[in-house]
Amino acid sequence: MALSMTGCGEAIATDGASTCRVELRCVNNRFLKLSLRAREGFAALESQIEAAVRQRVRRGTVQMTLDLTGPAAPAARQFDEGQLEAYLGQLEHFCSRHDLSVPQTIDGLLTLPGILADNPPSSAVIAGTWPLIARALDEALDRLDAMRRAEGEAMARDMRATCGAINAIAARIRDRVPAALEEHRRRLLDRVGKLLEARGVTLTEADLTREIVLVADRSDIAEELVRLESHGEQFDRLLEEESPGRSLDFLTQELAREANTIGSKSADVTIAHAVVELKTHVERLRELVQNVE
Repeated sequence: MALSMTGCGEAIATDGASTCRVELRCVNNRFLKLSLRAREGFAALESQIEAAVRQRVRRGTVQMTLDLTGPAAPAARQFDEGQLEAYLGQLEHFCSRHDLSVPQTIDGLLTLPGILADNPPSSAVIAGTWPLIARALDEALDRLDAMRRAEGEAMARDMRATCGAINAIAARIRDRVPAALEEHRRRLLDRVGKLLEARGVTLTEADLTREIVLVADRSDIAEELVRLESHGEQFDRLLEEESPGRSLDFLTQELAREANTIGSKSADVTIAHAVVELKTHVERLRELVQNVE
């Protein structure tokens, strides 16, 4: 069954006091693209994360938010104890020289330069968090898949109904062709007859038949109508496959091409109105297909 390229999934995995939260949001894209938002250092896991996502998502932009808390979360910063002791020594020396009491807390010192130093986690530490992250990611992908599948089924029903409407319009156009030719024959006979009447010339049945044959040949749309029906059948089959988005997009372009050709070949007003309706349905298909994986 065709899947939608839009959806979201969220999951939380725990290991003792450690918690990992993963949120996935997917929007349509011609290719697969992963965007990871996480603390410093977790970019080292991006290749593993992308490999896991790629097994479940073939196309789309996937935005992933990763939040890890608890003992398993690597600290991005740490106290520089040597710098803190230096500040404390200077503060005590200053207080003793000026007969001041030494502050009992170090809150005021924590904002001084150099107290908190960046401490990027090592690759080994980051690698140790992968089992917990993988569990949360797998569950988030399950929920993302469920949402994408539900939306894909709804779109498939809509596209099948639209294909049915296109086939119905094609049938109306096919039924209209003989009547359109007959109306053209009457108009031609009436116009030419009036022009020739003043000159005393009579239009023969052979001349009229020859002109009607020429018009029928120029406006023959049987081939285009057959291709319309064929494309509709292929559309229905492709909707049962996994990731048919690109093929469906190509078929939609072909449907639009056939509709344009029918409109350009026929001068009948009724058929022209039907072609406008046909193009409206094809455009609806095109919009839906843009969101199919």
